[in-house]
Amino acid sequence: MLTSACQESLQQSGFMRWPGFYEPEQATRLIAEVSSFVERYYNETELLKHSVYPSDKTDSRVSHAMMISEGKSQFPKVDHDDYPQIKSFLQSQNQLLSELTGKPVDGGARSLLNYQKYMCGSKPVGEHFDGEYLRADKASDGVEFNLLEGILPRYVGVMVLENENDGRGVEILDKQNGKVYAPILNPGDLVLFDNINLRHRVPTLEKPRISLGLRNFDHMPCHFARNEDFFLKGANYKKIPEGFVSEDADCESRMHRYMEEEWPLIKDEYTHYV
Repeated sequence: MLTSACQESLQQSGFMRWPGFYEPEQATRLIAEVSSFVERYYNETELLKHSVYPSDKTDSRVSHAMMISEGKSQFPKVDHDDYPQIKSFLQSQNQLLSELTGKPVDGGARSLLNYQKYMCGSKPVGEHFDGEYLRADKASDGVEFNLLEGILPRYVGVMVLENENDGRGVEILDKQNGKVYAPILNPGDLVLFDNINLRHRVPTLEKPRISLGLRNFDHMPCHFARNEDFFLKGANYKKIPEGFVSEDADCESRMHRYMEEEWPLIKDEYTHYV
């Protein structure tokens, strides 16, 4: 499924842009389905289960994030069988992920469906990893935050559904090489990037934009630790600009421990998902 141009772009810069991944009518149907999906599942019950994540709602930006998977999962998620466009989008992203990692994506592996609607003059989103933020400190400005420990997806995909900003939106940062990429993304275009070696952010947008992201939290994830205090036993870590990351850490066991021991203590105050 991956074109040679996409593969070359990923190898050279860590991200790829796929113009016209969706036709305009597909993007329109996807917006309608996601709106229905949010109305159905965005409630206190699902928030407390940790199957959906806290929303960021302001006068200029709305975001929603919900866990889905193709099959049954051992971790919290919501059912999307009644939503064919969402189902197709997840299947296409899992197929891409299988090609990139050389390993089939298990049906129970969850992906976070992240809907972002930006209105005129939206506040910026600070640079960040995507992932399960096990421990983090959010800055007082409400934009930047300091990740202490997390489970990180290998790749992140973002589909642009509407954009009146001449293609502007997500910015991708290669901090090790001091580069910033600002791919032009129009409705129907997909960008997919390395979430371990790159960071991303969204600048202030003067006009409306809608995007839909997917990132698989359970398929070959990495464990992030700000310092050695957060290392998992038996795992091997390598240094990155923000801390350390491990490709062989047992993220599944760590997630089980988080849900069983830590989530019950913080669920009523969990507000820091971007």
